Amino acid sequence: MSKNSTAATQIIPFDFRGESVRAIPINGDPWFVASDVCRIIDVANTTQALQALDDDERSMFNIGRQGEANIVNESGLYTLILRCRDAVKKGSKPHAFRKWVTAEVLPAIRKHGRYEDAKGTMTTLVGDVIGSTGEIVLDRVIEQKGSRIDPALQRSFKHTMKSRLRTRFNVQKTSLIPADQLADACNFIAAYAIEGEWMGKEPESGHLLTDMQLYDVWFVAHHFERLYEIFKRSNLHVHLGGLGSRIGSDMIGHFLDGYTGVIKLKKLATEFDAVQRRLGLNRYSESRGVAA
Repeated sequence: MSKNSTAATQIIPFDFRGESVRAIPINGDPWFVASDVCRIIDVANTTQALQALDDDERSMFNIGRQGEANIVNESGLYTLILRCRDAVKKGSKPHAFRKWVTAEVLPAIRKHGRYEDAKGTMTTLVGDVIGSTGEIVLDRVIEQKGSRIDPALQRSFKHTMKSRLRTRFNVQKTSLIPADQLADACNFIAAYAIEGEWMGKEPESGHLLTDMQLYDVWFVAHHFERLYEIFKRSNLHVHLGGLGSRIGSDMIGHFLDGYTGVIKLKKLATEFDAVQRRLGLNRYSESRGVAA
């Protein structure tokens, strides 16, 4: 558990039904005073509640005259809230707090870098950057990308990709990449060529496919592209992360790697069109038993 000081940042009070919830931006990420959170969700023993959190989810912060206070990051905040039984009981105070945090405060912070309370006060908390949540997404995409590399080189590959990302987006830390460029950062990783630099090029070998097999390949690629567009347009990974789930960050690497393959296949579009004409099929027809 690390320690932080008011010398490096500013305490920002949020108002929830007349009660103060103090937030602190540290290195571009929002942290919250644990005692404030526990008071609102009716958890009597803050110290005991914090013992259930991982070390990277909690820290100590010097809040001035009151001395040091326990603070939790976004992941720790979710854990505290979701371990409160009443957090899922409609009409309860913890439930209302959970909805306020997950549906209003954190999404607004991630999207705009600030949250505007009911009084119209616009409070800047963090910059419009991906923060720790987006960095976790990038880490998982890098891990997926490097899974084919020699395990002895994977750590070096991760450091190299982080360096390339910082250069590409002109930031000092990957967590400071603009929030609206997270998808671009993921695509940058997915499109990065590891053959030659990190692993030997596989010898090219030919394998003949029938026209129907080729059409099936194009059929799957077409529908995967539509699925990827829905995933990207809906920001599904962000919404799942807002619920405290890591499913979105687990999925995004597969989506991006798959889409990289689709991009390569699209270069052969004329070949696939010729195949469907030879087969006498409508483009993306339902001949395979799947709706186009």
